[in-house]
Amino acid sequence: MVNFYPFLSLVLTTNFPLAFAFFNSTANNIVDGSHVYTNVFDASYDGLVTTLTNTGFPTLPIVIGEIGWPTDGVLDANIQFAQSFMSQLVTHMLSGTGTPLRPGVLNGYLFSLLDEDAKSILPGPFERHWGIFNYDGSIKYALDLTGTNFLLLFLFCICNPFCHHIAFFFQRFCLGSSLID
Repeated sequence: MVNFYPFLSLVLTTNFPLAFAFFNSTANNIVDGSHVYTNVFDASYDGLVTTLTNTGFPTLPIVIGEIGWPTDGVLDANIQFAQSFMSQLVTHMLSGTGTPLRPGVLNGYLFSLLDEDAKSILPGPFERHWGIFNYDGSIKYALDLTGTNFLLLFLFCICNPFCHHIAFFFQRFCLGSSLID
């Protein structure tokens, strides 16, 4: 399991091209032999694949533990960019295209479902704003998690045992409950 944060690459790296953080870049491509990388996610993923291959684990499964985009707290952390990044990410992961070194469906967990109002603000105030939902459970932006235009638009209430508006997703998506150890 590995965490990738294209947003942090953008914020913490001088002259990092904004378009390379997203999945529709036609500029700033990286060419590595016969492989062309149009986004930092694929380049980072394949960097890990190369390392695993060189250390004797060429087929070890990879799961993205956390990946997301914040909506506030610093330049380029906004709802428009977060929705664009997350939508492109889900489409990319479900497309079956994979990366140049690992074609196929990619597995991972989106970061984060909810904003965290008590989270540390190191390395910046954006740390509290990674959620698809606000602190109170209200939606920030629509997001299709299925690849079928089923938009996540409802008030999310997984922590409330009396809520009757919980949507059930395909088995590919796991929503945790605070009522279970």
